[in-house]
Amino acid sequence: MEVVNAAILYGFASIILMTGYYSALRANDLIRILISLELMFNAIFLTLIPLFTVSPVIAFGILIVVILSSSTEFMTLIIAIMAMDRIRRSVRVEEIKAGGEQYVETKSNT
Repeated sequence: MEVVNAAILYGFASIILMTGYYSALRANDLIRILISLELMFNAIFLTLIPLFTVSPVIAFGILIVVILSSSTEFMTLIIAIMAMDRIRRSVRVEEIKAGGEQYVETKSNT
């Protein structure tokens, strides 16, 4: 792979990575955070393409590790989103409490 093509690919991956970072910082619900994290992992996948031309065996090993960690992260977040939606009926980031605080359900007058 030519150096120019690799530089274009790395530049594009950097743009996707920065878009994912920005989206994660600006997200106000867990679904958008999940999409942002997937954008970041896809940027990492793009950076592996030039490595396949240099050393395919090493690139394949790295690719397997990245795919396994990405899928584990994805499934963990999906389970967390489902659990939060089941308990709080919302996936808003503002509803998340840190430090193991207990959830107290508010009673409505309806």
